[in-house]
Amino acid sequence: MARFNQPPVKRTHALQPLSRDHYQGLVQAQHLIKAADGDANARRKALAAFVDAWNIENTEHFADEERLLIEHMSEEDRERLLAEHATLRELAERARAQRREVEPDGELLRRLGQALNDHIRWEERELFTRLEQSVDEATLAGIARHTEQIEAQRPRNAG
Repeated sequence: MARFNQPPVKRTHALQPLSRDHYQGLVQAQHLIKAADGDANARRKALAAFVDAWNIENTEHFADEERLLIEHMSEEDRERLLAEHATLRELAERARAQRREVEPDGELLRRLGQALNDHIRWEERELFTRLEQSVDEATLAGIARHTEQIEAQRPRNAG
């Protein structure tokens, strides 16, 4: 049986769709970090894959979290979430600008991948756990109705 550094977290039904989005984001983050030290072709490929995912799903994921969850967070968590989302949006814009470069900046890929990884790990290990402990069942049920619809509409699940 596989061993984990951090065992998988059993997530409430309401947040599971967002956690599945996070898995995709972690895969992207690892590709960016690995490609940062690769050749120009590897950097271009990782950057293009990230920008495509960003354009198709990640921007929506950020908006969904902000729309559905922010009112249920502490002020400290709300400020951190918004600050990290802003940083990731800025890095994604820089990545979009680098997409067609012959020699994409490896340090940008590393920074973006690490920021994405760290943000997702914080949400999964800390923020979502706090939300599950502080939000009442009726509110979680309302969030679940929205996240189920959101997940069904994600391009990877549609069709």
